Amino acid sequence: MRKTSFLIVLFVLLLSSCGTKPEITIQVSNLSDQSRTDATLLLSRGEISRWIDIPSDLLPVLKEVKGEYIPCQVDDIDGDGQWDELFGLTDLGASASITVVIAFVTPDTYPTFPIRTNLHLGDAKNGYQELNVADRLEGVSYHNYTDRTSAAFQMEGAAWENDKVGFRNYMDQRNGMDIFGKTTAEMVLSKVGIEGAPSYHEPGDWGMDVLKVGTSLGAGAIAYMYHDSLYRVGDNGSGSYAVEFQGSQRSRFKLTYTDWQVDELSLDVTHHVEIVAGRHYYQGTVVYEGTKDTLLLVPGIVNMKSELLHVWKLDDQYTALLTHDRQSEDGAYLAMALMVPTSYLVSTGETRDEGEGITQTYYAALEAYPGDQLSYRFYALWEGEDSRWASLEDIKEYLLTEAERWTQSVVYANRH
Repeated sequence: MRKTSFLIVLFVLLLSSCGTKPEITIQVSNLSDQSRTDATLLLSRGEISRWIDIPSDLLPVLKEVKGEYIPCQVDDIDGDGQWDELFGLTDLGASASITVVIAFVTPDTYPTFPIRTNLHLGDAKNGYQELNVADRLEGVSYHNYTDRTSAAFQMEGAAWENDKVGFRNYMDQRNGMDIFGKTTAEMVLSKVGIEGAPSYHEPGDWGMDVLKVGTSLGAGAIAYMYHDSLYRVGDNGSGSYAVEFQGSQRSRFKLTYTDWQVDELSLDVTHHVEIVAGRHYYQGTVVYEGTKDTLLLVPGIVNMKSELLHVWKLDDQYTALLTHDRQSEDGAYLAMALMVPTSYLVSTGETRDEGEGITQTYYAALEAYPGDQLSYRFYALWEGEDSRWASLEDIKEYLLTEAERWTQSVVYANRH
């Protein structure tokens, strides 16, 4: 399933050439009656090539008409060494339009922007050297992980953050997701969880680990339901981590699970995880192969300190599963939400509180098909980051606007 997350309409106004460096001038319009901070601008290489011959030795950038650069980046999505998408963020007023220029520059003159997203996997055995690829620990589960995973990986695994919130994944067969509440817009996780540093379980000048995960799915970790039984992805077989791209405005990595045994099935699962600047979520996009059977993808929310699950249809396309309680480890309010496509939502549910397997979890069961990507978003809204998140009504209003942002698609006019 391919969903667009844009709230703009682009109209191509002009195709021009400035010496050997061509430019395209476009109009960007916000169709909403609400202003948009960090509105997404996303153009594929194929889309741009319909308007202009792309110089092979240059990279596209976004500029205002007056010449000031708009924060942007080019990303190699498929890993072939060639850029595939031009991504940027800009502010738009309610029902407003702005003119944007797509220009081309040499790689060595590509502008730099404040870093607002970050990926980090530190090798705890080699001075916390950053790893772009790594195999997880095998044979390590909830029964024997103590001191083993932390001895291999900083923060026990892959971490990702933006200027609002951070997350981590346990790089072993627990395969849980956790939340770092942040009180700073700076990128900090590369310095968290190293020897001699204060414990990230206690409040620091940057924030703290705000969630207790236990044997739940934590902060949006995934399972599949097969023959009415729930199976944590990657609780056997092998797993790995790889950075797909990392930039100032968005970053993405993938977690790959191979030879994962579910009853008589042997499955391969890929979990792409993306974080964008300025938002309070990460997006998970999951695909499985190895069977022709339809399975149910099950992302979850820990309910260890929450007694009530709100299930709320936000609009025609998306439904939210939301908890809101004093469930942060510091006693503050913490809201956690899954935003899922309504057309794929089969049911919501709750696991048992004790026993083997997945416990203490609210979940959404989404109809999934082999070879087809399916996306969801996990939101973390901590009162320590913003006092608004103590209010359930403010959170609901925020999620409504977030659904609108995800629902809006990009429309292109004919080239002039």
